[in-house]
Amino acid sequence: MSKHIALPRLNQLAASIAVVVGGLALVPAAHAAAPLAGTNISNIASASYNDAAGRTQTVTSNEVKTTVIQVASFTLAADRTTTSNPNGQVSLVHTLTNTGNGTDTFTINTANIGGDNFDFATIQVYLDANGDGVADNTTNLAGQTVTLTAGQSVNLIVVTTTPAVATSGQNGKLTISATSKVAVDAADSVTQKTNTDTVNVTANAVIQVTKSASVSAVKSGDTIEYTLTYKNTGNTTATDVTLTDVIPANLTYTAGTAVWSGSGTNLTDAADTDGYDFNITQAGRLTFKIPSVAANTTGTLKFKVTVNAAAPAGAITNTAYYSYDPDGPTNGNTGTTPVTTPEPSNPSTVTVAATYLGAINDSATLNYNDGERNTTTQTDSQTKAIAQGETATFNTYVWNRGNSTESYNLTSVLTGLVAGTTVQFFKADGVTPLTDTSGDTTVDTGPIAPNTNQLVVVKITPPSTSITSGSVTVTADPVDNASAAANDVTTLNVNITAATVDLTKNGSTNVADGDGKYIAGTATDLIVQTATVEAGQPATLQLAVTNDGTNPDNYNLSVANLPSGWTAVFYQDTNGDGQPDGAPITNTGNVPAGQTVKLVAVVTPPANALPGNNDLVFTILSPATGLTDSLKDRVIVDENRSLIFTPDRNGQIAPGGTVVYTHTLTNTGNVTEGLAGTDLNIAIGNTLTGTNTSVYVDVDNNGIADAGELVTGTNLTALLAGTAGGAGLQPGEAVRIFVKVEAPAGATDGQQDVATITITPTGVIGDDTAPAALKVTDVTTINNGQIRLLKEQALDANCDGTEDSGLASYTQGTISAKPGTCVIYRITATNDGSVPVTTLVINDATPAFTTLAAAPTPSNDGTTGTVTAPAAGATGNVSNPVGNLAPTATAKLKFGVKINPVTP
Repeated sequence: MSKHIALPRLNQLAASIAVVVGGLALVPAAHAAAPLAGTNISNIASASYNDAAGRTQTVTSNEVKTTVIQVASFTLAADRTTTSNPNGQVSLVHTLTNTGNGTDTFTINTANIGGDNFDFATIQVYLDANGDGVADNTTNLAGQTVTLTAGQSVNLIVVTTTPAVATSGQNGKLTISATSKVAVDAADSVTQKTNTDTVNVTANAVIQVTKSASVSAVKSGDTIEYTLTYKNTGNTTATDVTLTDVIPANLTYTAGTAVWSGSGTNLTDAADTDGYDFNITQAGRLTFKIPSVAANTTGTLKFKVTVNAAAPAGAITNTAYYSYDPDGPTNGNTGTTPVTTPEPSNPSTVTVAATYLGAINDSATLNYNDGERNTTTQTDSQTKAIAQGETATFNTYVWNRGNSTESYNLTSVLTGLVAGTTVQFFKADGVTPLTDTSGDTTVDTGPIAPNTNQLVVVKITPPSTSITSGSVTVTADPVDNASAAANDVTTLNVNITAATVDLTKNGSTNVADGDGKYIAGTATDLIVQTATVEAGQPATLQLAVTNDGTNPDNYNLSVANLPSGWTAVFYQDTNGDGQPDGAPITNTGNVPAGQTVKLVAVVTPPANALPGNNDLVFTILSPATGLTDSLKDRVIVDENRSLIFTPDRNGQIAPGGTVVYTHTLTNTGNVTEGLAGTDLNIAIGNTLTGTNTSVYVDVDNNGIADAGELVTGTNLTALLAGTAGGAGLQPGEAVRIFVKVEAPAGATDGQQDVATITITPTGVIGDDTAPAALKVTDVTTINNGQIRLLKEQALDANCDGTEDSGLASYTQGTISAKPGTCVIYRITATNDGSVPVTTLVINDATPAFTTLAAAPTPSNDGTTGTVTAPAAGATGNVSNPVGNLAPTATAKLKFGVKINPVTP
């Protein structure tokens, strides 16, 4: 019956720490180690450019992910040679290590081989879980399986017995092999590793030495007591027995701790008569010489070492060596037989446990954390002053103060700053966003080697409407141990200076012209302009908007206190002559910092307007920053029959967006329209397929297209009955008509829709037939003035710089790739706007667990720009400074990355 040995499972910390469970050593991965199977390598590109207003804009691409596939890699160490008497039992230690990037199952087999003098009757393999060179139990693993997670090692002891008829000078040979299931399933060229063991037969002394440690898992500062056990299993006395042991790196020998075979007296480390020394015969080595060891006797040598403070996490393996004269001076022998070639003991492994300790601060040279900083000179906080609508950028440094390569999750908490503030983490270039490299959904730094730091650029962007200062606390948590004891925080303060805007008559600085912020009931609440008009005639009022901020802004235009039936329409005044220019507007458009835009408001009272004073408050309001100001003007009406439906409107919206146009339907006659028999029928027409247009009657005159005001039939009769004037449209009564236009989601930049709203009076009143139909036309232009960034990837398994399945294989979706293979990235920037952009730069970087591939050469993929990139095999930023990009034009960045291969 076959058996499977299920070794203790190790968790995902395997990529960065070393743990010993039952003697199974997991060695820490280096910074460039292959990623574990199932790891997602995620990457986001970015681009920066200047828009038509001269503002620097940054956009990011979609995220692409590459899932790492498992590959087999393993070692079996090593060939062994030993001696034995006839009918003597021998033990030969081997180490099986899974150097692949995922869990693998290995079948263990043994066999006799030719080219020797005899075969072994039985060959058994046992587990040496505690690494003391002695089999742990009697479970024979020959023909069975052993499962190891990535990075695990296990000691295997081959135990066999020489034939009783073997004679001195003969030898027998055997093999032990391990076969990888992952390699077999993948049809790899190498599926098995084999060691050859040789047993030489002698009639003389046979010395065997095993090494064990008092502990299996340690931390810095711990003490380890090693025991070297020697025994003579031969037939004669061995002489000149010498034990040597070189103290490995990261351990320090404890002076005066050597003890021989339980003696109460410690051996001295100096070169003297006790046969023991340290650092004398050979630097860094202990040497113990035993004059003779009789047959069938055993002894021990114990000594202590200390784990160094700077010892990195991982396995520390130590092997002792021994030599002896097998035919000592007995039975007339002169003892001239040469001493044997030094043979190794079993390898003894202890594992330094990983410690998780990080720091995040503002220093590139000092790795202090919160509890260690000098409160006088080290504030562990930074402060940036920004103008309203700007982004605060901070350089922070995340330090790995532990003893193993580690990634650190980055999280943030707002204090004082308003909701909607964004906190983004970037690589050292300040443009490549950090991603989640560990698969726990939290953005992290990627692997950081012990005692080094990584620059993390933090960008804090409050909403453009906010003028509230505050701070952000950024926490760095080790991915593998997110505990309060292991993490650290830094504070980033953001001070916001409010921007201002001024609405005046002509841009002057005179209070009488409206200079200063309008506050009702104060000295600024005054009449700036007065216009006297006849009923039904327009009044033209000058307005000027001055942006006193430090960034470009735009402002919506409105007017309050407008009497029912009156209209107010805003226009540009491009030449400053006080007359309207161009089409009506509802927004100023972009106003550069420190500049003034002149406008006019055309206010028209109805033909039946009552005489008197009408004070109107004009208001500007930035949809971006919330900045506002107002100005009060007065229209005096000094002191007919028809319907008027105005005005035609123009607007711009993005694909899938909506715009609401305001129109006014006015009864300037002397009879009521819109009653039963004199219905006002309505029809809607559009020129752009897919456009959806809805019409609302502002029944409650609140200036808002409410849900209950939607026109659902073919006339306005029912809705007009709900107006303040009662049934129908009374003489002199005016009502707002809202036209809501929704663009098709698939509309493209520059397309136009012409919506025609036709109101047709019907019936006969007295002997008067219905007047002519009334129409308004709303022209809507699709405009999405921005750079769109698309990132795609394709597999290049043999790293020849060519997509495996051609250009059609590029995808935004997840692909799978093995360590050692390549992935080609293609980033496309498209100007979807109607104006050129300038200084466009497409930025990307090699993601964690990858280096720049040798092919293809980073390029602009046939577009424009001179690409810069690190050398092949290195990591870093890849960018294409495109420069200017015309509307509808595209620019590209193309390069490949190689996933770190597994290393046996």
